[in-house]
Order: sequence, then structure tokens, then C-alpha cells
Amino acid sequence: MPPSLLLRAAALATVLAAPAAIAADGPKAAKAETASAAPVQTEASFVKLGDGVQISLAAFGPTQADFDSLRAGLPSHPTVAPWLAGTRWRIIAIGATSPDGIAAGRVLPATHYAVTFYDYTNQRALVAEGTFGDRAAVTVTERKGWQPNPSPEEFEEAVAALLSDATVGQYLASGDVTPYEPMPPVLEWEPGTGGKTPAKRRVVNVGLMPRAGFDTVTNQVIGVDLATQAALHYPGKAPEAMASPNASPNCGVAASSQSATGQGSVGQYTMTVQDTSGATLWTMVVTRPSASSGLRASAIEVSNVQYKGRSVMKRGHVPILNVLYLNNACGPYRDWQYAEGYFATDGTGATSTSNAANENIPATGGGYIPGFRACGAPATTALENGTDTGNFRGVAIYRQGTETVMVTELNAGWYRYINEWRFDDNGTIRPRFGFGATTNTCTCKEHYHHVYFRLDMDVDGPINRIFELPADTRLPPEQLGRQQPMATEKKMLRNPNNALSYRVRGPAGSSRSYRIFPGPNDGYTTAATDYARGDMWFLQYKSGAEIDDGVNSTGGSTEARLDNFVNGESLVDQDIVVWYHATVTHSPTANSFMCVPSGYGIPGRNILTGDKVVGPDLVPENF
Repeated sequence: MPPSLLLRAAALATVLAAPAAIAADGPKAAKAETASAAPVQTEASFVKLGDGVQISLAAFGPTQADFDSLRAGLPSHPTVAPWLAGTRWRIIAIGATSPDGIAAGRVLPATHYAVTFYDYTNQRALVAEGTFGDRAAVTVTERKGWQPNPSPEEFEEAVAALLSDATVGQYLASGDVTPYEPMPPVLEWEPGTGGKTPAKRRVVNVGLMPRAGFDTVTNQVIGVDLATQAALHYPGKAPEAMASPNASPNCGVAASSQSATGQGSVGQYTMTVQDTSGATLWTMVVTRPSASSGLRASAIEVSNVQYKGRSVMKRGHVPILNVLYLNNACGPYRDWQYAEGYFATDGTGATSTSNAANENIPATGGGYIPGFRACGAPATTALENGTDTGNFRGVAIYRQGTETVMVTELNAGWYRYINEWRFDDNGTIRPRFGFGATTNTCTCKEHYHHVYFRLDMDVDGPINRIFELPADTRLPPEQLGRQQPMATEKKMLRNPNNALSYRVRGPAGSSRSYRIFPGPNDGYTTAATDYARGDMWFLQYKSGAEIDDGVNSTGGSTEARLDNFVNGESLVDQDIVVWYHATVTHSPTANSFMCVPSGYGIPGRNILTGDKVVGPDLVPENF
């Protein structure tokens, strides 16, 4: 179990007691490298899961050494160093871009990086970009008025600063109040401007929840200006995009002090799944959420997916996630999908030993595969066990029935999101998303979660056609001559009275296809003007573009902007991308576990096959 957040903050507070003592030029940086070292390919031999099915992982793209050298060398790079000279700064996030190769019909290893710095002295974000293969060429872009999500280290620094606050410091130190990550996580708009003036300072928000029976301090959110270490006490004890924090009731499980990952972890591997005879069922590239693509990441990302040696999907992920409250009681919020939180895994798995992060898939040459854990039994998250604690963060892999399952739990402020990918031995793929929260007052109010899966289907290769069929139609692919495929890009609203499915067929000469069946809990949009904007978007693939909709802030205009991609382009014999929207309502009257704390952990309810879990089924035909 990692040390508590409060203990880490207390240790940090000894450094932050006198802000002037903070190193003026940030961490000491090693001399910049001029060329990338040869990547070390970390691999795992085949390890057995619960029923004898076995998996192996092999590194794909940049390694931890590549990321570490960026952290160490980039600040002193001749292009970057002048921007940081004489300032107090911090690296907020590191991202790597994995381009799609349309000719090859696959996602390629990451070639480009983007490192986000924050310069507290000049109150600006700086983004340094380059390629892993050429460390000499770097560009820096200044982005004033943009507040990237706080890094875990920034949140700890904000908590540490509050230990000196005259109103709450002593109670935070005594444990009478517990810090938690609220929404929004950072001040994006100057208070009192109605979301019209971007914040001119770096203010990280910290929620403070009093223990039961302690009423000297109420539940509240305080901002911390990281440049001055000063506390910002909001009117109403909360940012404008949040309901009064001491309203009643509070909903959700008690928040733990376990931290989540930031952006900048290595974690992209080629995974092979073999059955008990040694025959290969699945191969794919799996990317952990903290390394996934998109401006706000995209949860567990799968790419280059093959079933029994044949192409199925180029990339599947969740680049857009947002939530709307009835009458805008809170938010609306655009969430992020990279912050891996702790959840519970068994102690058996592939081996009885593990490292400090509880990773237990052994790597050849020593060590463990970072961010992945093989389990002998299903992992459990806040949705199943009703707690916010665990022994692992990353991607847990286990067997359940005939499915190889990958699961993660994600933190976004007080929200807890569960993402699963299920790969059946029969070729069926089931992406799933579940919704929960830790204790707060916003989620007691009626609200609507929206998740957008991006499915770049490449059935037998990138050139496909797509057909719309009644959901109960089993017309075989060879009889499709009487049907016409979708001709051009389009958006659709699902009609609950006319259930449809969608067949993605391989190129000319192929009889293989995949059917997309909407899930029974996935909801629908009643009008194109609704917040969700739509349910299905069928688009022609764009190389290196349209991975997300360009929104990279928690507040403001948070709706999905996928309509911008519908331009009437052909879908016949094209590389086709399907965006799939699903929605869930949480309210005190909608059979929602969110406001029924005693409902947590009830067998058969609040699990990833329950009524608050969404996602389509992708079913193979003629494979």
C-alpha cells in the first residue's frame, strides 16, 4: 500500500515552508542528448491466466528509458533552456503520438513526443515537441491562458501548502479533514467572469472532507496558487462550476488518499493470447490509459487487433467523456481518461511475487512489465466492492468464462470510471464503460454521463463497407448484393423502437465481417441539438487527424464536437471509423447506486454487466 497523501504532503511541506527556498530553475537537469539511445525491448514470456489460456507482452514503441531521458535532458536542451531560465517550473505531462499507417492498415510505434511544462514565474504553459529519433530538433510553443490538468505532484504540493493555512491547516494535519480531488481540478476561469476570462494564475483545487462527527470545518474546496502558495477561499466554499459542498446528502464511496497516475508512463505492449493448445487467438497492441492517445487520453487503448491472424480493428479507445447536470447544478465537465486509480486484484496471478507497484508479469532479463498485472481471478473496482482503495493501478488482465478481460479504474476528480475490454475466444469483442464516484455533493444531483467509443474497424484490412441492418437480421454477408452500403459520412440517432445493427464488411472478395450491436443499457439521444449531439457517427478515416474533437479543458463548452467531421465524404471501399455514444443517468430516483451508499457491493448489481454499464458488442461473421 502506498504512503498516504497526507504523509507525502507533510514531507513536502517542509520544503515548501519558505517559497523563496524553492529551486529557481526547477529540478537539476542532465545534459541534453543529441540522439536517442537504442530502445530496450522489454518482453514477457507466456504466462498462464486462470484456465490455462496464456498471454505474452512485448514492448511496442518508446521505453521507460526514452521517457526518463526526456525528463532529464529536455530542460537543458538549447531550444528549451532559454524558456525556463530564471523561472520556477515543473514538467506536467509527457505524451507520445502513435500515428496510423493507412497503407499498412495498422498503428505504428510512437515517433513524436509532447512535453508540457508549467512556468509559475510567468504563469504560462510551454509545450516542447519533437521526435524520439532526433533529439536535436525541438520546438517550443507558449500557451498562455491554458491550464493543463494538475499533475499528481502539483496536487500534493497544493495539499502541503494548505497545512499552513490558518483556517484549515491544523485540522488537515490532525486528520479531522481529508483532502480529495474535486471538480474542476484547476481554476480555468477567473472567478466572477462567468467563464469568459481565462485564469491568469495556476490555482489547483483541493477538496476537504471532514470526518464523521466533526463539524468545526465543513466540506469545502480551496484553491492554492502554486506560484505564491497562497490559499484562494471561494465564495460559497466552492468554484463556480460546483454546487455548495456542504449541501446534503453526500453521495459516493469514501475517497482514499491513494494517488493516481499522471501522463507520462511507459505502457504500450503487443499482447498475444493463446488457447490451451498453444494456438494464437488474439494479437493486439495494448496501451495503458496513462500512455493513451488524444488530448485528454482515451482509457485502455487497443490497436492492430487481429483475431486468428486476421485484421479486425486498427484502433479502439474512448477519447471523449463528459457529464451534464440537470439545470447545470454542477459542471458541465469534460473528463480525462489517463489517471489510473487503485483497485483490487488477487495475489496469485502469474507469479506470487511482484514489485512495489504490484506488477507481477515478469519481464525477461529481470523486473516486471510496468502497468500490467495478470490475475488468477477477476479484479474488483469501486463499482463491485464499494471502496476507493486497492493494491494496483494500471491494467489488470484475467480470464472470465471464455473471455480474456482487461480492466482499469480511472480517476477524474471525484468520478471513478471503469473501462473494460473483453475478447472472447469466439472472436466477439465487448468494450465496456462503468460510472461511479467518491463522496461529494454534486453527484447526488441528477446528471447524465456520456461516453464516446472510437472504433476504427479494419476487417480484413483497412478498405471496408458498412451496412445498416435491423438488429435481429442474420442475413449472411454473401447475400449482401441486394443491399446498398452507406454511401457517405453521416450522423445518426438511435431509435429505441427500431433497433438497428451495423455490419462492417471486409474488402471485395472477403466474406468476413463484424456486426456492431448496440448494448441494452446504452441509451439514446432524442434530438441532434441535445448535449450528446448524436449516437453514431460514420466517418472516413483521416490519417493523423480526428483522434479526438480538440477539446482540452474541464469546463466551458464541453459537448462532443464530432459533427465537425461529417463532410459528406465517401464510405464505400474506404477506411471507416465509427464513433459510438452511450449514456447513463444517475439520480436519486433513477435506481442509481450513486445516491444509495448501502447498495454498493450487492451481488448481481453494480457490476460491469449491470444496468449502469454501457458498451456495444462486436460480433464476428465467417471468421
